[in-house]
Amino acid sequence: MQDANFINPLTNPIFNDVLVRFFWLFVAGLVLIFVLNRFSFRELWNKELGKRYLSWLVIGSIFLGFVFVGGIPSLFFLLAIMVLALYEIKNMAKLSRGYFIVLCILAFISITTASFFEGNFYMLPILYFAVLTTFTVRLNDPKKFSSLAVSLYSSIWIIFLLCHFILLGHLNNSIDNTKSLLLLIGFAVPLADIGAYVFGRMFSKISFLNKYKIASNISPHKIWTGVLGDIIGAGIGIWIMSFAIGYYFNFAQMFVLACLIGIFSVVGDMNESLVKRHFGVKDSSNLIPGHGGILDRIDSIMRVIVVVYYFCLLVL
Repeated sequence: MQDANFINPLTNPIFNDVLVRFFWLFVAGLVLIFVLNRFSFRELWNKELGKRYLSWLVIGSIFLGFVFVGGIPSLFFLLAIMVLALYEIKNMAKLSRGYFIVLCILAFISITTASFFEGNFYMLPILYFAVLTTFTVRLNDPKKFSSLAVSLYSSIWIIFLLCHFILLGHLNNSIDNTKSLLLLIGFAVPLADIGAYVFGRMFSKISFLNKYKIASNISPHKIWTGVLGDIIGAGIGIWIMSFAIGYYFNFAQMFVLACLIGIFSVVGDMNESLVKRHFGVKDSSNLIPGHGGILDRIDSIMRVIVVVYYFCLLVL
């Protein structure tokens, strides 16, 4: 029997269906940005909206590729994402090289544990605390406590949460070999972000709605009506993948899942905004045109992947 962790993408039963949906989704996205740019392609690709679209096209293709391939390549890809995110934290918080190296080592240990020693996964936060505290004590500098706090927070926020991708993959493999739960994340979270953007742009022009901010000192442009856009966008993502996940969930469960993805997309976004405001930066970096840095792109996913995993664990 073929190991589901190393499945040939071409033998995945939903491979062609997903690619077709991916193609038409980006066609629809092209129409949407054409409308938002006042029915013109003029200078579109030099604007943030056009850059976001092109970046999503590249990011989406890479994500699909590694999800379908799975196995060791996808683990190295996840490690690379973690290292880049930790490097952005290092620069924002001005952490020393030593803390960055320790966090990268913890990331490697965490991915290995989640992949091959899943029964020990929930011991990882204790390991983070022990290793980072010991490292800080050995520096013999009480002023490093703030660096310890940021590093410990980052280990949970980035490393521990992202490792749930592996756990969700294992759960999916225990059901079938479609990778559909991971693909659901890839469709639902970006569409939730787009839904929030569209709704926020629409309703921000209505004064009595625009004054209801989620947390004005953390993210001044986020309004509560944008959450509805997140939920609707997540619902569209679930609808796109319903041909595959309809075997797992009934309609009521998919509705709850859309609400959870939409709400926790906002939570993840606000979480990163809090970090950026604290360190006084607009973007975590300028790595991705139109998006900012890796953290700016995965902020919602880091929260959503966790809630989706435990929701699936509960109902499947």
